[in-house]
Amino acid sequence: MIGAPGVRPAPRAAPGRPVKVAHVVLSLNVGGLERVVLRLLDRMARDRFAPVVCALQEPGALAEELARLDVPLVVIPRRPGLDPGLPVRLSAWLRREGIRLVHTHNPGPHLYGAIAASLARAAALAGGGGGPRVVHTKHGRNYPKQKRKVLVNRLAAALTDRVVAVSDDARAVAIEVERVDPAKVVTILNGVDTDVFRPGDAGAARARLGVPATGYHVGCVARLSPEKDHATLLDAFARLRAVRPDAHLTVIGDGPRRPALEAQAARLGLGGAVTFTGTRGDVAELLPAFDVFALASLTEGISLTLIEAAAAGLPIVATRVGGNPEIVLEGETGLLVSPGAPETLAAALEAVAARGDGAEMGLRGRARVMERFGIDRMARAYEDLYDEVLGGSFRSGRQQTSTS
Repeated sequence: MIGAPGVRPAPRAAPGRPVKVAHVVLSLNVGGLERVVLRLLDRMARDRFAPVVCALQEPGALAEELARLDVPLVVIPRRPGLDPGLPVRLSAWLRREGIRLVHTHNPGPHLYGAIAASLARAAALAGGGGGPRVVHTKHGRNYPKQKRKVLVNRLAAALTDRVVAVSDDARAVAIEVERVDPAKVVTILNGVDTDVFRPGDAGAARARLGVPATGYHVGCVARLSPEKDHATLLDAFARLRAVRPDAHLTVIGDGPRRPALEAQAARLGLGGAVTFTGTRGDVAELLPAFDVFALASLTEGISLTLIEAAAAGLPIVATRVGGNPEIVLEGETGLLVSPGAPETLAAALEAVAARGDGAEMGLRGRARVMERFGIDRMARAYEDLYDEVLGGSFRSGRQQTSTS
């Protein structure tokens, strides 16, 4: 098997005994990656797979969800900087718990988890048995211009059975930049529950937010971090207000950029025209408040919030980066603009308002989500991948068909 020459494939689990799967993350703080992990845990067939979450930093704000899902959590702390002892500690835990599959998320957990699984396989081979296999989900583009990080990803991928890309763009980065064997890479699109994220009562949602009941309402849900480029969104919104004085912007999310963004809004004279809500746990109920969803990201793997907004029936204005064009069809479900260009973003937001067919755009976007980004489709694709990796059917040179 690639990543473990000479190691026998792990045998299939005995009937009635679910396979233990360890999801290795940094933490379960608020973010798209973390929500994908929780949704996968929620929909995974428990008669076949028994999940556990291993955090390398801290439990995180979303960790309380694991109790509802009846999923155990263990924290194996990573020491500051490079921690050469972590793979050893993690490997010992894998062997002790009888973990059969390691599913890593984020570059750091990928490196440590893949090395730990290799150590566990070596120990198992010495004892005449098998060992844990490795699946990694590449949730983003992972710094393709930073050579050192690219090399780390390449090393981790060499010890991995499958690399899952969440978009065609992420797949291209894995193959063309990180030089991962194309036969190892499979695309599984992120999924959302379209029964939860769906069109709703705009008036009730605006009342819930405490924002004006009328006017053109622009919404954004994203962590307040530099790569989401809310600064450009605020600049664009200030330009929009010059021609649409009834416009209101709601920013849902929190993060290190919040004080600077609130100060920027004040400098731009936006006053009560912008609402910063902080982190909210009721996003599905709030999305119907918006007339348009805006995302100004500088980079994306594939944005979960865009998929959620489309599922809620919203037209979208987003930057043409990463996997965003795989969600937003130009002119059909929304508009795409260049990153870092507030004038263009403002013009696109104004254009959606002027078109008069925003509701139709939103419904086309929802139909696309239901066709391609359903949560059950995502969960079944991962289950099939787990079965294949555990069954040892992968061989170097075999072409892997993308799942979409």
